[in-house]
Amino acid sequence: MTTHRITLANGWIAEFAEQGEFRMGAISWNLHLRGPEQQAIRYFETQIVLVNDEDGEQARNAISLSEDGVYGYLGNGMSHGWVIDFSRGMIAPHRVTISHYHHAYDEYISLLEQPAYKRMREYISVIGRTVYLTFPFTRDADFPKVWNEYLVIRRRQLDELYFRN
Repeated sequence: MTTHRITLANGWIAEFAEQGEFRMGAISWNLHLRGPEQQAIRYFETQIVLVNDEDGEQARNAISLSEDGVYGYLGNGMSHGWVIDFSRGMIAPHRVTISHYHHAYDEYISLLEQPAYKRMREYISVIGRTVYLTFPFTRDADFPKVWNEYLVIRRRQLDELYFRN
């Protein structure tokens, strides 16, 4: 499989690895983040971060850093955006697409939103943008559990908003 290896200005290495076709004509890429002192952020190793990036152009532009290199913004167009705290090994979603299927109605809904959780509010500056964060930074190892808690609550809200009788 093909990889695109990018050394960030803060010393971290972002390695985007091709994972194969997940939909007809759509090749997925995940992300391995490794720090200069053997740190790692592993959440994105199981996520589709890029699609169809054979030439590496998306990979080269996927992560923007703050001036001090502490924060990074991982984004790809309008479909998702994540804030990474490299110094503490933490991540927080900024923009995500949430899809939800309702069995009784046999219908899907999908929406792009800024997740809000636990009354979190923080501004983060990365080169070229200021991000208003409404989801708490979470340690990489704990993030899947916290994210799942949020999704359970959010999907219940979507049921009540879109599918109630």
